[in-house]
Amino acid sequence: MRLKKHLGKSAAVITLSLGLALSAIGGFASSASASPVATATVNKGVNFRSGQSTSASIIGFVKAGTVLPVEAANNYWVLVDYNGRTGYVSRSYVTVQESGKPQPNPSSGASGSAIVNTAKSYLGKVRYVFGERDQKRLVFDCSSFTQYVFQLNGKSIPWGSKAQARIGSYVSRSQLKAGDLVFFSVSKPGQINHVGIYMGNGRFINNLPGEGVVVSDFNSSYWKSHYIRGQRV
Repeated sequence: MRLKKHLGKSAAVITLSLGLALSAIGGFASSASASPVATATVNKGVNFRSGQSTSASIIGFVKAGTVLPVEAANNYWVLVDYNGRTGYVSRSYVTVQESGKPQPNPSSGASGSAIVNTAKSYLGKVRYVFGERDQKRLVFDCSSFTQYVFQLNGKSIPWGSKAQARIGSYVSRSQLKAGDLVFFSVSKPGQINHVGIYMGNGRFINNLPGEGVVVSDFNSSYWKSHYIRGQRV
């Protein structure tokens, strides 16, 4: 189990300030289930580190507003997933909160067709840059683009394809409707690392490196073989 590698062997039960009963391992509180029970919202840009120390090597930098799945936490550090890697961020820079709260009713707010139409209005106007979310210059990666489209339609979803795959409700491939999120594995086999918006009629719209926002054939051999799941939010 990945947590043992990071957090040691001794275990006890503690409760974090957000009121969640979690299993404490080596001074950390971790989720006992396969899915994270908490998320960390970055309040101010923070270094993503390999260990629980400011002297630990920096893996990357996480921008303000990013919502990260939490695997474990103590009073000083939070173990999170970011861009397919596991590492630590200082708790001083994030707000840890319970996840799994009831999601908006799919029938409320904007319709699926409205979400699709919003996404289509950005065809040829967006530049893809991994890890970017610049609304003024229309520079996004795949998940910050879907986040932006949903935001324009009154729906709040986190940044990150993995984080987006954890919200809403699962939809089978045959039951997909316009406005549903569709997730793919385009780099690491079996791991979600790309997201788009299903349009209906075997098409979806997504933001791609070197292309920007384009309409893709959901039933092409490439996308069919890399498809992971669909979610309705």
